[in-house]
Amino acid sequence: MAGEFEGKVVIVTGASRGVGLGIARRFLEAGASVASCSRKEMLPPPFADRIPGGVERAVHWVCDQRDFDQIDAFVTRVVERFGRLDVLINNAGGAPTTSTTEVSPRFHKATIENNLTGPMWFALRAHRQMVTQESGGSIVNISSQASSPAGSPTLVSYGAAKAGLNHLTKSLAKEWGPKIRVNCLSLGHVVTEMWREYIARSDPAIEHKLAAQVPLRRFAQPEEVGDACLFLCSRSGEYVNGATIAFDGGLA
Repeated sequence: MAGEFEGKVVIVTGASRGVGLGIARRFLEAGASVASCSRKEMLPPPFADRIPGGVERAVHWVCDQRDFDQIDAFVTRVVERFGRLDVLINNAGGAPTTSTTEVSPRFHKATIENNLTGPMWFALRAHRQMVTQESGGSIVNISSQASSPAGSPTLVSYGAAKAGLNHLTKSLAKEWGPKIRVNCLSLGHVVTEMWREYIARSDPAIEHKLAAQVPLRRFAQPEEVGDACLFLCSRSGEYVNGATIAFDGGLA
C-alpha cells in the first residue's frame, strides 16, 4: 500500500480519541489528508502528533452527526479544503451500559441517532460527493459485536442500532456499487482510555478474564482497526463489498 493513499482525502468521524484516533493516524501515516470531527474543535488534531507533515494534512472540526445540516456543512468544508473525498470512516458512536428500563426514552433515541441515523446521514452526504468522482469512493462503518443476534443486555438500543448499521452496510453496497464500496468492521474489545476506565471502575481483574476468552489471548489496539480500514479502502480490498467483518480476535 506504499504511496497508495497519497493525494487521497479521508473523513474519520469521532477521531478525537480512542478507535477513531488510531484509524486517523494510520491513514495520515499512509499519506492521506484526514479530516475528522467531534462535538468540539481540536487544533492541532490530536492524531497528527509526531507524523511528518501530518499537521498540514489534517483538520479536526466541529460536527454533531445527529444533525444533517452540520454534516452537509462539514463535508462541504472538507471538499473545499482538499478538493475531493475518497474515504469515509463512520466511527463516531457509542453508549454506556445501563439498565434498559432505568433510563429515559430520550437516552435510547439519542443512542440510535448517534449509532445508526448519524452514520447513515454521513454516508448519504459522502455519496453525493463520491459519485461525482471518476474513482468513486469507499465507506467503512464501525460496528460492534453488541450487534450479535445473541443479544446485548444492558446495551439494548446500542446493539439494535449497530445491527441496523450492519444491515445498512449491505443495502448501500448493493445500491451504490460499482462506484462506491461499503463495508463494516464489527469490533470486539479494543483497548482505549475509555475502555480501561470502565474496566478499572468495574473490576480490574476482569481484563485478564476477558482476554482469556479471546482465542488470540489479547485485545485489539486502535491502530489495528486502522490497518483493517486501510485494507478495505485499498486496491488490495477492492473486491470486498457489503461485508460485515468480525474484528474480535475470533471471540464470536
